Amino acid sequence: MGYLRYKILILVITASLALFAARPALEQIVISPQRDYFTEFWVLGSYHNATYPSDVVAGQNYRLYLDTSNHLGQCAYYVIEIKFCNDSRLAPDSLKRTNSNQPSLGNITFFAADEETVEIPVNFSIDYKINNASIDVQSVVINGEKLSTNGISVPWTESKGGFYGNLFFELWILNSTTNSLQYHQRYLSLWLNLKI
Repeated sequence: MGYLRYKILILVITASLALFAARPALEQIVISPQRDYFTEFWVLGSYHNATYPSDVVAGQNYRLYLDTSNHLGQCAYYVIEIKFCNDSRLAPDSLKRTNSNQPSLGNITFFAADEETVEIPVNFSIDYKINNASIDVQSVVINGEKLSTNGISVPWTESKGGFYGNLFFELWILNSTTNSLQYHQRYLSLWLNLKI
């Protein structure tokens, strides 16, 4: 009976050592579930669908919903920079992954827990007036707050047949390593035909 006990003990130790030695190879074969870490950022129209305004009238209110979904594995602090430009100024570049050099009109800040979706209702209107062959945009009003555009001029766009301005929202995130905001390579853009 003593020999059988030692035989079982030797087999258990040998099997344990074999599994320990084979662990690196087994890790390559057995794939644990992978998780992608990312942030979703999208816009919805006034009826929570893709019917965004495209033609706007000066001073009239329009409703949007900006939605952000955090899948980063931790709580995140976000900043949405609100910007407006005409078609001759630079908007964010998706291919180069760069933000716009256009000055920010204002911002919206919020926290989102991991796997949380935050929806921000945005009521906006644009104050502008016609000036010969262009439109001078005085301000963009977001949720009742008047944001100065510093007199952006929107010229007539012959190819589109209208005065087109770009209202866009850039998503920034707090980098916890550097303790500074960085562009999160996500933006939403609405080209708006400013009707006269």
